Amino acid sequence: MRILIDNSNLFAGGGIQVAVSLLNDLKKIETLHEFIVLQPTGMKGKIEEISFDSKFTFVQIDEKVHLNILKRVSYSRKVEEKFRPDIIFTVFGPSYYKSKVPKIVGMAIPYLIYPDSPFFEKLGFKEKIKYRILSILKSRFFKKNSDALIFESEAARKIFTERFSYKKPTYTVNNTLNTIFLEKERWQSIDLPQDKFNILCLSANYPHKNLNIIPQVIEILKTKKPNFKFTFNISASAEDFPWAENKCENVNFLGHVPLEKIPDLYVKSDLLFFPTLLEVFSTTYLEALKMQVPIVTSDMPFSRDVCDNGAIYCKPTDPLEYAEAIICIFENSEIRHNLMTEQSKIIKKFATSEERTKKYLSIIEKTYNNANQK
Repeated sequence: MRILIDNSNLFAGGGIQVAVSLLNDLKKIETLHEFIVLQPTGMKGKIEEISFDSKFTFVQIDEKVHLNILKRVSYSRKVEEKFRPDIIFTVFGPSYYKSKVPKIVGMAIPYLIYPDSPFFEKLGFKEKIKYRILSILKSRFFKKNSDALIFESEAARKIFTERFSYKKPTYTVNNTLNTIFLEKERWQSIDLPQDKFNILCLSANYPHKNLNIIPQVIEILKTKKPNFKFTFNISASAEDFPWAENKCENVNFLGHVPLEKIPDLYVKSDLLFFPTLLEVFSTTYLEALKMQVPIVTSDMPFSRDVCDNGAIYCKPTDPLEYAEAIICIFENSEIRHNLMTEQSKIIKKFATSEERTKKYLSIIEKTYNNANQK
């Protein structure tokens, strides 16, 4: 079977990581399938194409084409016509055109799943209208241009299928840990304050990440516990935060953290602070579960879906609840121990990257067989 893996919708972040893991796993799995990989130039440096055998053909999308959706769709169509695949796997959709062969599409757009998130309450009228229009358009593309959908969580699958009356086959394939967390020999050290309670914020300052609540949390912590020595270690630059200068005593801006240093960042952290308002399935939760770092996070369906009893949940926009949860973990060793015990159980429920790739392959094969039996 000739499989076209379409990464043309990917630009940065978790989507790129999933695509890279998928390809590296496929390289190790014995299969007779042939793979055509359509990918943006941004992925080129992350994949050693020379290490792949003749079953793989890589097709690069020029940056100018990639940034223009009409040109990108046109180019994708031409690649499909040239290589004539038996089936297409669009790693993350939507797909913007209907193909002549079966197409499986990954769905990981959180605003289609959680339209009632507190994130939208913070938006102005124009922004709300923009998201409403995007929801209508993208949901239609998902329904029209796919023969099956893959979701990263069971909660997301159920909500989407019910909300948009999607009647075609759907599957759940959870996100997984990056292999760096299983390969200690690759870990690199990172410096964090030694004499303070280290609170980790592993996130860029996107609006839905809700990191601008940090100054309020800091003020409450300082008021409630004047002698509490703590630092928020944030994996972003100070320039990304308008309040950075006023909170420098309690904030350490790490900037971009290389992948090899992230495990040690967890090792040296006392708590993960993740007040996000909108996700489908964040691997940050899995990382903290694996490294047994207590989690303080927003009380949202997507957080409970992953963390279960391995986190303390707070009202998403309430700085007081977040501050009290941090103090609770700082002061109560029994709660810390119980959280870590639960985390060690929860992480075992999630597959490895290679197991995830085998699930993808199984779904691809099943979809192809079903299409050819009709």
